[in-house]
Amino acid sequence: MTRSSSGDFFRDSSKQAAKNQADSQSVNAFLFSFCVLFLSQWPVQGLGAPPDIKAIKGDPKPQSRLWLDESEDRNVGNDLKNFGEGVASRIDRIVKKKSFEIGGDPWTMQGIPFAFPSPDSGFNLGLRLQMQNISRQDPHEMEVIGQVLSSDRGRQKHMLQVDVPYAFEGLARFTGRITYDREIALRYFGVGNNNKVDETLVRSESPLYQNMREGPSINLQFFRYWAKNIRGGPILNLKWTRVSYPPGSLMERDQPLGVAGGRTHSLGLALIYDTLDFEPYPSRGAYHEVFFDLANRGLTGSDYDFTRTTYTFRKFISLHRRLIFVHRTLLEYLSGEVPFFELGAVGGSYPSGALGGDRFLRGYEGNQFIDKLRLVFGFELRWDPLFLNFLKQELTIGFVPFLDVGRVWPTLVPDQFDNWHASAGWGVRFIWNSRLVVRMDTVFTADGFRITGNLGNSF
Repeated sequence: MTRSSSGDFFRDSSKQAAKNQADSQSVNAFLFSFCVLFLSQWPVQGLGAPPDIKAIKGDPKPQSRLWLDESEDRNVGNDLKNFGEGVASRIDRIVKKKSFEIGGDPWTMQGIPFAFPSPDSGFNLGLRLQMQNISRQDPHEMEVIGQVLSSDRGRQKHMLQVDVPYAFEGLARFTGRITYDREIALRYFGVGNNNKVDETLVRSESPLYQNMREGPSINLQFFRYWAKNIRGGPILNLKWTRVSYPPGSLMERDQPLGVAGGRTHSLGLALIYDTLDFEPYPSRGAYHEVFFDLANRGLTGSDYDFTRTTYTFRKFISLHRRLIFVHRTLLEYLSGEVPFFELGAVGGSYPSGALGGDRFLRGYEGNQFIDKLRLVFGFELRWDPLFLNFLKQELTIGFVPFLDVGRVWPTLVPDQFDNWHASAGWGVRFIWNSRLVVRMDTVFTADGFRITGNLGNSF
Protein backbone atom coordinates (compact mmCIF):
# COMPACT_ATOMS: atom_id res chain seq x y z
CA MET A 1 0.00 0.00 0.00
CA THR A 2 1.12 3.40 -0.59
CA ARG A 3 1.47 5.50 2.32
CA SER A 4 -0.67 6.90 2.10
CA SER A 5 -1.00 5.82 3.14
CA SER A 6 -3.62 4.70 5.46
CA GLY A 7 -6.65 4.48 3.44
CA ASP A 8 -9.44 6.80 2.49
CA PHE A 9 -11.84 6.00 5.33
CA PHE A 10 -14.69 8.26 4.23
CA ARG A 11 -15.50 10.38 1.24
CA ASP A 12 -18.48 11.83 -0.55
CA SER A 13 -17.83 12.90 -4.13
CA SER A 14 -21.24 13.84 -5.52
CA LYS A 15 -21.29 16.99 -7.56
CA GLN A 16 -24.97 17.22 -8.43
CA ALA A 17 -26.85 19.74 -6.32
CA ALA A 18 -29.71 17.53 -5.19
CA LYS A 19 -27.46 14.61 -4.37
CA ASN A 20 -24.96 16.91 -2.68
CA GLN A 21 -27.57 18.06 -0.21
CA ALA A 22 -28.68 14.56 0.72
CA ASP A 23 -25.16 13.15 0.87
CA SER A 24 -23.73 16.07 2.79
CA GLN A 25 -26.47 15.68 5.38
CA SER A 26 -25.47 12.05 5.92
CA VAL A 27 -21.80 13.03 6.03
CA ASN A 28 -22.47 15.75 8.56
CA ALA A 29 -24.46 13.32 10.65
CA PHE A 30 -21.55 10.87 10.56
CA LEU A 31 -18.98 13.49 11.49
CA PHE A 32 -21.21 14.94 14.19
CA SER A 33 -21.72 11.49 15.70
CA PHE A 34 -17.99 10.86 15.61
CA CYS A 35 -17.21 14.13 17.35
CA VAL A 36 -19.92 13.70 19.98
CA LEU A 37 -18.95 10.14 20.84
CA PHE A 38 -15.23 10.83 20.83
CA LEU A 39 -14.89 14.35 22.16
CA SER A 40 -17.58 14.19 24.81
CA GLN A 41 -15.13 12.11 26.84
CA TRP A 42 -12.33 14.65 26.51
CA PRO A 43 -12.85 17.68 28.79
CA VAL A 44 -10.68 20.65 27.87
CA GLN A 45 -7.70 21.00 30.19
CA GLY A 46 -6.05 23.87 28.37
CA LEU A 47 -6.16 25.98 25.26
CA GLY A 48 -3.24 25.81 22.90
CA ALA A 49 -0.86 24.26 25.38
CA PRO A 50 1.84 22.61 23.26
CA PRO A 51 2.58 18.92 23.89
CA ASP A 52 5.86 17.97 25.49
CA ILE A 53 8.11 16.63 22.73
CA LYS A 54 11.42 16.86 24.51
CA ALA A 55 13.58 13.82 23.93
CA ILE A 56 14.03 11.57 26.94
CA LYS A 57 17.48 10.49 25.94
CA GLY A 58 19.99 11.28 23.21
CA ASP A 59 20.27 14.27 20.97
CA PRO A 60 17.59 15.18 18.44
CA LYS A 61 17.77 13.37 15.13
CA PRO A 62 19.99 14.62 12.36
CA GLN A 63 17.78 17.29 11.37
CA SER A 64 -20.12 -1.77 -9.94
CA ARG A 65 -18.20 -4.72 -10.12
CA LEU A 66 -20.04 -7.19 -12.28
CA TRP A 67 -16.81 -8.51 -13.77
CA LEU A 68 -15.46 -9.44 -10.32
CA ASP A 69 -15.90 -12.81 -8.68
CA GLU A 70 -18.62 -12.22 -6.10
CA SER A 71 -17.51 -15.31 -4.16
CA GLU A 72 -14.32 -13.46 -3.24
CA ASP A 73 -16.36 -10.77 -1.53
CA ARG A 74 -18.82 -12.93 0.40
CA ASN A 75 -18.61 -12.10 4.08
CA VAL A 76 -15.25 -10.44 3.47
CA GLY A 77 -15.65 -8.20 6.51
CA ASN A 78 -16.74 -10.91 8.94
CA ASP A 79 -13.27 -12.20 9.75
CA LEU A 80 -12.15 -8.71 10.69
CA LYS A 81 -15.13 -7.92 12.86
CA ASN A 82 -14.25 -10.21 15.76
CA PHE A 83 -10.57 -9.35 15.42
CA GLY A 84 -11.27 -5.63 15.38
CA GLU A 85 -13.60 -5.77 18.35
CA GLY A 86 -11.18 -7.88 20.36
CA VAL A 87 -8.16 -5.69 19.70
CA ALA A 88 -10.13 -2.48 20.14
CA SER A 89 -11.30 -3.62 23.57
CA ARG A 90 -7.67 -4.07 24.59
CA ILE A 91 -6.50 -0.73 23.24
CA ASP A 92 -8.44 1.08 25.94
CA ARG A 93 -6.41 -0.68 28.64
CA ILE A 94 -3.18 0.64 27.20
CA VAL A 95 -4.12 4.14 26.08
CA LYS A 96 -5.23 5.06 29.58
CA LYS A 97 -1.51 5.40 30.13
CA LYS A 98 0.45 7.84 28.06
CA SER A 99 3.24 5.28 27.88
CA PHE A 100 4.12 1.75 28.90
CA GLU A 101 7.37 -0.20 29.01
CA ILE A 102 8.81 -2.85 26.73
CA GLY A 103 12.30 -4.05 27.53
CA GLY A 104 12.80 -1.13 29.89
CA ASP A 105 12.03 1.50 27.22
CA PRO A 106 8.95 3.75 27.26
CA TRP A 107 6.48 3.17 24.43
CA THR A 108 3.30 4.93 23.39
CA MET A 109 0.38 3.60 21.37
CA GLN A 110 -2.36 5.13 19.26
CA GLY A 111 -5.12 2.91 17.92
CA ILE A 112 -8.20 3.68 15.87
CA PRO A 113 -10.81 1.09 14.95
CA PHE A 114 -12.94 2.47 12.13
CA ALA A 115 -16.23 1.50 10.52
CA PHE A 116 -17.70 3.66 7.78
CA PRO A 117 -19.88 3.47 4.67
CA SER A 118 -18.59 4.52 1.26
CA PRO A 119 -20.63 4.93 -1.93
CA ASP A 120 -17.66 3.51 -3.86
CA SER A 121 -16.50 0.54 -1.78
CA GLY A 122 -19.39 -0.37 0.52
CA PHE A 123 -19.20 -0.72 4.28
CA ASN A 124 -15.59 -0.63 5.49
CA LEU A 125 -14.32 -2.10 8.73
CA GLY A 126 -10.76 -1.90 9.93
CA LEU A 127 -8.21 -1.09 12.58
CA ARG A 128 -5.00 0.93 12.63
CA LEU A 129 -2.42 0.64 15.40
CA GLN A 130 0.84 2.48 15.74
CA MET A 131 3.38 2.11 18.52
CA GLN A 132 6.50 4.17 19.12
CA ASN A 133 9.51 3.66 21.31
CA ILE A 134 9.77 7.20 22.72
CA SER A 135 13.05 6.85 24.56
CA ARG A 136 13.93 9.31 21.82
CA GLN A 137 11.01 11.35 20.55
CA ASP A 138 12.29 13.20 17.50
CA PRO A 139 10.77 11.39 15.74
CA HIS A 140 11.07 8.15 17.79
CA GLU A 141 13.56 5.40 18.55
CA MET A 142 11.40 2.88 16.71
CA GLU A 143 7.89 2.83 15.25
CA VAL A 144 5.62 -0.05 14.25
CA ILE A 145 2.41 0.61 12.30
CA GLY A 146 -0.17 -1.99 11.36
CA GLN A 147 -3.43 -1.65 9.50
CA VAL A 148 -6.17 -4.01 8.35
CA LEU A 149 -9.13 -2.76 6.32
CA SER A 150 -11.79 -4.61 4.35
CA SER A 151 -15.20 -3.84 2.94
CA ASP A 152 -18.24 -5.94 2.19
CA ARG A 153 -17.66 -5.31 -1.53
CA GLY A 154 -14.12 -6.67 -1.51
CA ARG A 155 -11.90 -3.68 -0.91
CA GLN A 156 -8.75 -4.49 1.08
CA LYS A 157 -5.95 -2.26 2.36
CA HIS A 158 -3.52 -3.96 4.72
CA MET A 159 -0.13 -2.68 5.81
CA LEU A 160 2.73 -3.37 8.21
CA GLN A 161 5.57 -0.85 8.59
CA VAL A 162 8.65 -0.71 10.78
CA ASP A 163 10.75 2.45 11.03
CA VAL A 164 14.09 2.66 12.87
CA PRO A 165 15.47 6.22 12.48
CA TYR A 166 18.66 5.56 14.46
CA ALA A 167 19.81 2.13 13.32
CA PHE A 168 23.44 1.11 13.72
CA GLU A 169 24.03 3.48 16.65
CA GLY A 170 22.53 6.43 14.85
CA LEU A 171 24.43 6.10 11.60
CA ALA A 172 21.49 5.14 9.39
CA ARG A 173 17.72 4.99 9.08
CA PHE A 174 15.87 1.84 8.03
CA THR A 175 12.22 1.71 6.98
CA GLY A 176 10.42 -1.40 5.78
CA ARG A 177 6.85 -1.59 4.55
CA ILE A 178 4.72 -4.52 3.35
CA THR A 179 1.28 -3.81 1.88
CA TYR A 180 -1.57 -5.56 0.15
CA ASP A 181 -4.14 -3.45 -1.69
CA ARG A 182 -7.29 -4.45 -3.50
CA GLU A 183 -8.73 -1.23 -4.86
CA ILE A 184 -12.19 -1.38 -6.40
CA ALA A 185 -12.94 2.37 -6.21
CA LEU A 186 -10.07 3.73 -8.32
CA ARG A 187 -11.34 4.92 -11.66
CA TYR A 188 -9.71 5.23 -15.07
CA PHE A 189 -10.50 8.48 -16.90
CA GLY A 190 -7.80 8.32 -19.55
CA VAL A 191 -4.38 9.93 -19.75
CA GLY A 192 -4.02 13.72 -19.96
CA ASN A 193 -4.64 17.02 -18.26
CA ASN A 194 -8.14 17.80 -19.56
CA ASN A 195 -10.14 14.70 -18.71
CA LYS A 196 -13.81 15.45 -18.13
CA VAL A 197 -15.73 13.34 -15.66
CA ASP A 198 -19.43 12.56 -15.69
CA GLU A 199 -20.20 12.23 -11.99
CA THR A 200 -23.54 10.55 -12.64
CA LEU A 201 -21.62 7.68 -14.27
CA VAL A 202 -18.98 7.58 -11.54
CA ARG A 203 -21.60 7.03 -8.85
CA SER A 204 -23.86 4.75 -10.90
CA GLU A 205 -23.49 1.15 -11.95
CA SER A 206 -22.10 2.26 -15.31
CA PRO A 207 -18.94 0.31 -16.22
CA LEU A 208 -17.41 3.25 -18.12
CA TYR A 209 -14.75 4.28 -15.55
CA GLN A 210 -14.53 1.05 -13.58
CA ASN A 211 -11.57 -1.23 -13.02
CA MET A 212 -9.96 -3.16 -10.20
CA ARG A 213 -6.29 -3.24 -9.19
CA GLU A 214 -4.81 -5.52 -6.58
CA GLY A 215 -1.52 -6.91 -5.42
CA PRO A 216 1.19 -6.85 -2.77
CA SER A 217 4.18 -4.55 -2.53
CA ILE A 218 7.38 -4.40 -0.49
CA ASN A 219 9.31 -1.18 0.10
CA LEU A 220 12.72 -1.15 1.80
CA GLN A 221 14.65 2.06 2.52
CA PHE A 222 18.15 2.35 3.91
CA PHE A 223 19.42 5.90 4.41
CA ARG A 224 22.80 6.85 5.80
CA TYR A 225 23.26 10.15 7.65
CA TRP A 226 25.92 12.07 5.77
CA ALA A 227 25.68 15.23 7.88
CA LYS A 228 23.47 16.70 10.60
CA ASN A 229 20.58 17.42 8.24
CA ILE A 230 21.48 15.27 5.24
CA ARG A 231 20.66 11.62 4.67
CA GLY A 232 20.30 9.44 1.61
CA GLY A 233 20.53 5.98 0.19
CA PRO A 234 18.79 3.24 -1.79
CA ILE A 235 15.09 2.39 -1.94
CA LEU A 236 14.06 -1.05 -3.17
CA ASN A 237 10.46 -1.35 -4.30
CA LEU A 238 8.86 -4.65 -5.30
CA LYS A 239 5.33 -4.37 -6.63
CA TRP A 240 2.92 -6.79 -8.28
CA THR A 241 -0.30 -5.51 -9.86
CA ARG A 242 -3.27 -7.37 -11.30
CA VAL A 243 -5.76 -5.36 -13.36
CA SER A 244 -9.29 -6.30 -14.33
CA TYR A 245 -12.09 -4.28 -15.93
CA PRO A 246 -15.66 -4.82 -17.14
CA PRO A 247 -16.91 -4.92 -20.74
CA GLY A 248 -17.84 -1.49 -22.00
CA SER A 249 -15.27 0.33 -19.88
CA LEU A 250 -13.01 3.13 -20.98
CA MET A 251 -10.05 0.92 -20.14
CA GLU A 252 -11.31 -1.78 -22.49
CA ARG A 253 -11.61 0.84 -25.24
CA ASP A 254 -8.25 2.59 -24.69
CA GLN A 255 -6.15 -0.45 -23.75
CA PRO A 256 -3.51 1.74 -22.04
CA LEU A 257 -0.04 0.41 -21.40
CA GLY A 258 -0.25 -1.67 -18.22
CA VAL A 259 -3.74 -3.01 -18.80
CA ALA A 260 -2.30 -6.51 -18.45
CA GLY A 261 -0.85 -5.69 -15.03
CA GLY A 262 2.51 -7.12 -14.07
CA ARG A 263 5.61 -6.36 -12.02
CA THR A 264 7.03 -2.87 -11.58
CA HIS A 265 10.01 -3.72 -9.39
CA SER A 266 12.44 -0.82 -9.12
CA LEU A 267 15.61 0.38 -7.45
CA GLY A 268 15.84 4.00 -6.43
CA LEU A 269 18.18 6.48 -4.81
CA ALA A 270 17.06 9.35 -2.56
CA LEU A 271 18.91 12.36 -1.18
CA ILE A 272 17.21 14.33 1.61
CA TYR A 273 17.95 17.64 3.29
CA ASP A 274 15.78 17.87 6.42
CA THR A 275 15.66 20.67 9.02
CA LEU A 276 12.17 19.94 10.40
CA ASP A 277 11.93 20.52 14.13
CA PHE A 278 9.64 17.55 14.90
CA GLU A 279 9.00 15.04 12.13
CA PRO A 280 5.62 13.62 13.26
CA TYR A 281 4.05 17.11 13.33
CA PRO A 282 6.48 19.87 12.25
CA SER A 283 6.07 23.55 13.10
CA ARG A 284 9.20 24.95 11.43
CA GLY A 285 11.95 23.96 9.06
CA ALA A 286 12.30 22.73 5.48
CA TYR A 287 12.42 19.38 3.70
CA HIS A 288 14.00 18.82 0.27
CA GLU A 289 14.08 15.41 -1.40
CA VAL A 290 15.48 14.39 -4.78
CA PHE A 291 14.59 10.86 -5.83
CA PHE A 292 15.57 8.83 -8.90
CA ASP A 293 14.00 5.43 -9.56
CA LEU A 294 14.75 2.79 -12.21
CA ALA A 295 12.48 -0.08 -13.27
CA ASN A 296 14.27 -2.38 -15.67
CA ARG A 297 13.58 -5.84 -17.04
CA GLY A 298 17.14 -7.01 -16.73
CA LEU A 299 18.21 -5.28 -13.52
CA THR A 300 15.15 -5.30 -11.30
CA GLY A 301 12.89 -7.92 -12.91
CA SER A 302 10.23 -5.41 -13.90
CA ASP A 303 7.85 -6.09 -16.78
CA TYR A 304 8.30 -2.46 -17.88
CA ASP A 305 11.35 -0.26 -18.50
CA PHE A 306 10.91 3.27 -17.14
CA THR A 307 12.46 5.85 -14.86
CA ARG A 308 10.98 8.25 -12.32
CA THR A 309 12.58 11.49 -11.12
CA THR A 310 10.90 13.28 -8.22
CA TYR A 311 11.59 16.51 -6.38
CA THR A 312 9.63 17.28 -3.21
CA PHE A 313 9.86 20.47 -1.18
CA ARG A 314 8.03 21.20 2.06
CA LYS A 315 8.34 24.36 4.10
CA PHE A 316 6.97 25.04 7.60
CA ILE A 317 6.86 28.59 9.00
CA SER A 318 5.75 29.20 12.58
CA LEU A 319 3.68 32.39 12.60
CA HIS A 320 2.58 31.84 16.19
CA ARG A 321 2.94 28.99 18.63
CA ARG A 322 -0.49 27.78 17.46
CA LEU A 323 -0.38 28.93 13.82
CA ILE A 324 1.79 27.37 11.09
CA PHE A 325 2.02 28.23 7.40
CA VAL A 326 2.87 25.16 5.31
CA HIS A 327 3.84 24.86 1.63
CA ARG A 328 4.58 21.89 -0.63
CA THR A 329 5.92 21.69 -4.17
CA LEU A 330 5.99 18.44 -6.15
CA LEU A 331 7.75 18.14 -9.51
CA GLU A 332 7.94 14.68 -11.07
CA TYR A 333 8.77 13.25 -14.48
CA LEU A 334 8.49 9.67 -15.74
CA SER A 335 10.05 8.43 -18.97
CA GLY A 336 9.99 5.18 -20.89
CA GLU A 337 7.35 2.43 -20.85
CA VAL A 338 5.23 3.69 -17.97
CA PRO A 339 2.10 1.64 -17.17
CA PHE A 340 -0.99 3.70 -16.45
CA PHE A 341 -1.11 2.62 -12.80
CA GLU A 342 2.37 4.04 -12.23
CA LEU A 343 1.32 7.32 -13.85
CA GLY A 344 -1.18 7.49 -11.02
CA ALA A 345 1.48 7.20 -8.30
CA VAL A 346 4.01 9.58 -6.75
CA GLY A 347 7.46 8.28 -5.85
CA GLY A 348 9.99 9.08 -3.17
CA SER A 349 10.46 8.06 0.44
CA TYR A 350 6.77 8.85 1.07
CA PRO A 351 5.02 7.25 -1.95
CA SER A 352 1.34 7.94 -2.46
CA GLY A 353 -1.38 8.36 -5.04
CA ALA A 354 -0.93 11.14 -7.57
CA LEU A 355 -3.21 14.03 -8.52
CA GLY A 356 -6.78 13.87 -7.25
CA GLY A 357 -8.15 12.18 -4.17
CA ASP A 358 -7.06 13.58 -0.82
CA ARG A 359 -3.31 14.28 -1.04
CA PHE A 360 -2.33 16.10 -4.25
CA LEU A 361 -4.85 18.42 -5.91
CA ARG A 362 -7.46 17.47 -3.36
CA GLY A 363 -11.13 17.40 -4.31
CA TYR A 364 -10.82 15.96 -7.80
CA GLU A 365 -11.34 12.31 -8.60
CA GLY A 366 -8.33 10.14 -7.89
CA ASN A 367 -6.29 9.65 -11.09
CA GLN A 368 -8.38 12.20 -12.97
CA PHE A 369 -5.20 13.85 -14.27
CA ILE A 370 -2.31 11.49 -15.04
CA ASP A 371 0.63 11.94 -17.40
CA LYS A 372 4.42 11.81 -17.44
CA LEU A 373 5.16 15.31 -16.10
CA ARG A 374 3.36 16.80 -13.10
CA LEU A 375 3.73 19.98 -11.10
CA VAL A 376 1.65 20.62 -7.98
CA PHE A 377 1.66 23.34 -5.31
CA GLY A 378 -0.07 23.07 -1.96
CA PHE A 379 -0.65 25.64 0.78
CA GLU A 380 -2.09 25.21 4.27
CA LEU A 381 -2.57 27.43 7.31
CA ARG A 382 -2.63 25.11 10.33
CA TRP A 383 -4.26 26.65 13.37
CA ASP A 384 -4.26 24.47 16.50
CA PRO A 385 -6.21 26.39 19.14
CA LEU A 386 -7.54 23.57 21.33
CA PHE A 387 -5.54 21.25 23.51
CA LEU A 388 -7.26 18.56 25.56
CA ASN A 389 -5.86 16.17 28.12
CA PHE A 390 -7.76 13.15 29.38
CA LEU A 391 -6.58 9.83 30.80
CA LYS A 392 -3.00 10.99 30.23
CA GLN A 393 -3.65 11.27 26.49
CA GLU A 394 -3.02 14.51 24.60
CA LEU A 395 -5.42 15.60 21.87
CA THR A 396 -5.01 18.75 19.80
CA ILE A 397 -7.86 20.01 17.63
CA GLY A 398 -6.88 22.15 14.67
CA PHE A 399 -8.50 23.95 11.75
CA VAL A 400 -6.88 24.18 8.32
CA PRO A 401 -7.81 26.32 5.30
CA PHE A 402 -5.92 25.12 2.22
CA LEU A 403 -5.32 25.65 -1.50
CA ASP A 404 -3.93 23.27 -4.16
CA VAL A 405 -2.89 24.13 -7.73
CA GLY A 406 -1.46 21.79 -10.36
CA ARG A 407 -1.54 20.15 -13.77
CA VAL A 408 0.18 17.47 -15.90
CA TRP A 409 1.92 17.33 -19.31
CA PRO A 410 2.92 14.49 -21.67
CA THR A 411 6.53 15.65 -22.20
CA LEU A 412 9.47 16.86 -20.17
CA VAL A 413 9.32 20.33 -21.76
CA PRO A 414 5.79 21.74 -21.32
CA ASP A 415 4.20 23.06 -24.49
CA GLN A 416 1.41 25.02 -22.80
CA PHE A 417 0.70 26.61 -19.45
CA ASP A 418 -3.06 27.11 -19.43
CA ASN A 419 -5.75 24.84 -17.96
CA TRP A 420 -4.35 24.67 -14.45
CA HIS A 421 -6.55 22.96 -11.91
CA ALA A 422 -7.22 24.37 -8.45
CA SER A 423 -9.02 23.28 -5.32
CA ALA A 424 -9.59 24.99 -2.01
CA GLY A 425 -11.34 24.26 1.25
CA TRP A 426 -11.03 23.90 4.97
CA GLY A 427 -10.63 21.01 7.34
CA VAL A 428 -10.47 19.82 10.93
CA ARG A 429 -7.51 17.97 12.43
CA PHE A 430 -7.51 15.71 15.50
CA ILE A 431 -3.88 15.18 16.57
CA TRP A 432 -3.37 12.39 19.12
CA ASN A 433 -0.18 12.60 21.20
CA SER A 434 1.34 14.76 18.43
CA ARG A 435 1.74 11.64 16.28
CA LEU A 436 -1.54 10.30 14.91
CA VAL A 437 -3.52 12.77 12.79
CA VAL A 438 -7.14 12.29 11.72
CA ARG A 439 -8.24 14.82 9.11
CA MET A 440 -11.62 15.71 7.67
CA ASP A 441 -11.84 18.20 4.79
CA THR A 442 -14.48 19.99 2.76
CA VAL A 443 -12.99 20.68 -0.68
CA PHE A 444 -14.30 22.89 -3.50
CA THR A 445 -13.25 22.54 -7.15
CA ALA A 446 -14.53 23.83 -10.48
CA ASP A 447 -16.64 20.65 -10.67
CA GLY A 448 -18.31 20.99 -7.27
CA PHE A 449 -17.34 19.87 -3.79
CA ARG A 450 -16.57 16.75 -1.82
CA ILE A 451 -15.96 15.81 1.78
CA THR A 452 -12.92 13.65 2.46
CA GLY A 453 -11.27 12.05 5.44
CA ASN A 454 -8.05 10.18 6.04
CA LEU A 455 -5.27 9.47 8.47
CA GLY A 456 -2.22 11.73 8.49
CA ASN A 457 -1.73 15.18 7.09
CA SER A 458 -1.93 15.64 3.34
CA PHE A 459 1.73 16.69 3.58
